[in-house]
Amino acid sequence: NAVLLRPLPYAEPERLLAVGSASQRAPGVRNAVSYPDFVDWRERNRTLEAIAVYHSATLTLTGAGAPAHLHGQVVSAELFDVLGARPQLGRVFTRPEERGGARYAAIISHGLWRQRFDSDPHIIGRALTLEHKPFEVIGVMPPGFQFPIQAEPVEIWVTPALDFEAPVEPGKQPVTERRGYRYLDAVARLKPGVTLAQAQAEMAGVAAALAKEYPDNNTGNGIILIPLLRDLTGDYRQALGVVFAAVACVLLIACANLANLLLARASARQRELAVRAALGAGRVRIVRQLLTESMLLALVGGWCGLLLAWWGQESLLRFLPEDLPRLSEIALNRQTFGFSFVVSLLTGVVFGLAPAWRAARIDLNEVLKDGLRGASADAGRAWLRSALVVAEVALALMLLIGASLLVQTFARLKREPLGFDARNVLTASLSFSETAYAKPEQKIAFIQQALERVRALPGVASASAVLPLPLSGDGVGGSFEFVGRPAQRGDEPTTQVRWVSLDYYRTMKMSVLAGHDFTARDDLKATPVAIVNRAFVKKYFHNENPLGKQMSLPIGVRADSTVFQIVGVVSDVKHWKELGRPAEPELYLPYAQLPFINQMSLVVRTSVAPAALADDVARAVHTLDGEAVLSDVKTLEQYLGNAVSQPRFSALLFGLFALLALLLGAVGLYGVVAYSVAQRTREIGIRLALGAPRGAVLRLVMRQGMSLTLLGVTLGLLASYALTRLLKSLLYGVTPTDPLTFATIALLLTFVALLACWIPARRAMKVDPLIAIRCE
Repeated sequence: NAVLLRPLPYAEPERLLAVGSASQRAPGVRNAVSYPDFVDWRERNRTLEAIAVYHSATLTLTGAGAPAHLHGQVVSAELFDVLGARPQLGRVFTRPEERGGARYAAIISHGLWRQRFDSDPHIIGRALTLEHKPFEVIGVMPPGFQFPIQAEPVEIWVTPALDFEAPVEPGKQPVTERRGYRYLDAVARLKPGVTLAQAQAEMAGVAAALAKEYPDNNTGNGIILIPLLRDLTGDYRQALGVVFAAVACVLLIACANLANLLLARASARQRELAVRAALGAGRVRIVRQLLTESMLLALVGGWCGLLLAWWGQESLLRFLPEDLPRLSEIALNRQTFGFSFVVSLLTGVVFGLAPAWRAARIDLNEVLKDGLRGASADAGRAWLRSALVVAEVALALMLLIGASLLVQTFARLKREPLGFDARNVLTASLSFSETAYAKPEQKIAFIQQALERVRALPGVASASAVLPLPLSGDGVGGSFEFVGRPAQRGDEPTTQVRWVSLDYYRTMKMSVLAGHDFTARDDLKATPVAIVNRAFVKKYFHNENPLGKQMSLPIGVRADSTVFQIVGVVSDVKHWKELGRPAEPELYLPYAQLPFINQMSLVVRTSVAPAALADDVARAVHTLDGEAVLSDVKTLEQYLGNAVSQPRFSALLFGLFALLALLLGAVGLYGVVAYSVAQRTREIGIRLALGAPRGAVLRLVMRQGMSLTLLGVTLGLLASYALTRLLKSLLYGVTPTDPLTFATIALLLTFVALLACWIPARRAMKVDPLIAIRCE
């Protein structure tokens, strides 16, 4: 409900779209947008009411008490118009404010206004200093407003004015003027009456026009529009759907058990109901009485389920992945209470109706005859109870097979080689002021000095820095050309790019397979160098020797520093959170030759518990620069845990439901066989009195239960073969129709069913013929 069903907390959320560029290589994947492309999209479209772009930023606030590092978003002027949001105080941005002025504009969250500024009613117009620049507060958002929806709430929104001033690379244009620099996410609102297909068609035309006008940057790039809610929940939509399907199956099994119990109870009350009918009770009145009883059972069970959910929700939330969208909104509320009530009511009616209707079909003469009891009186209901048991077994088998596949996926991902050693590694995102460290030499010196101080700490074995950090989910892709091997426009080779400091491979315990590591001589004055991974060599060199080869990248701090020489090859590593994702070409560049980034991630290998050094590392950095931002302090094993959190979540919940289904199915089978034994006590007694061996009685009862089981297993295998294909995108290292899994689970369920049948069958063997016949 919280993640998939509840509308987004914005005005008319069904008209909101996530917008992005899409390459020909992956047409369905939404990629980032450049600012010049966004400006053209904004001006040329006729189907979107408004469109805006945004990107995250950590902003250092000074001059208002102790320095603070705020989680911020850099947004274009129309963002709040797109969302249909209005400030509680003040106003939203205007388009001229995108380029700045004497003061930059800022809008703050309600939480920041309350905590940092004591809910000052005169906050509008107040001057702030962010990143050593003058800002003015022009608005305060209402309580609960959040955009984008993420685990860490946004505290402040500013315009791209700083982006207009700060070039990503010294001596080059600002990022807002570089069409090939794609770093922004985009969101738009459809005009009333316009469909998604109409907007997509128009934007495809805009993309084609831009490709003709700017072939160097836009050839092969399209535009993709995705409903915002679907884009937000895309990674978890199928996983949550599968878990909800498992819940529905368990509910059906429980309801089948309930129906069987009601059938058995109605059979035991045949004489009572016959007496009621003889005294004038009509069929409708008897059905109404029995339905009332089943609904009462269902509603009481529903309330018990709600109490259990309320008691266990905190425990459940601890198992959910940290990056699950709208995690903070998950709670028991009116919708979940209403849903539970309606489901309880419906199950009571639907699964109580058949037993009640059959119980009301009473033949007074037959039922009231003395001695006519047992199997013959109950024959009309036996087929229905048997059908319910078969359905239970089939559903339980489907859940067990699905759970087994998901558990195997989780186990294989946990064992997947990472290419580095994640144990005893502390990580932290380090960002520093672009103004205070404007020159390349200053950036290099700051990172080197920070690492020297960290390396000097007791318990630190080695330390380095990298961007982006492995397993963080971040990536920087780019196109390049090999010197002497020009590529066709729009078909240039691509690679993921990583910036690293000295000792990175030693700190991460990665293997250098050929060539050598970066050295202290690889600085601004030296020939630019690069290291590639094995996947890069396999894709672009077909396993030939890449050492000494040169490649051209459109980055560098000097005009002549865009050609890099490959000096080493390292092992493939798992950089993405999706551990099952194949290794991609990776290019490692030394930060000492490309110091235009004012952010790196520290990686610190320790000889003690990494978390114990977190405060020491922070102090070491802040003694060098008190305004440097050290955030996301985690161990690398925590990132690894987050990477497997989604498959762990799916395997855990699906596995719990499957075990519950197995238990319910076994109980249902046991109940049917036990009831059948009780109903056939007279028959069994007569068989034994006439000389039937007790083993024959055992086989008779076992055959009844196992025939139902084998029929259910057969139907379950057929259904599983068709339905487990829906799990394909959630699986890794195992096929949806793995024969060993199917056979193992079928045997397991058969064994459990055998045990469930054996207990009442053994009781039937012990029937005393004299007592059984005398009772009848």
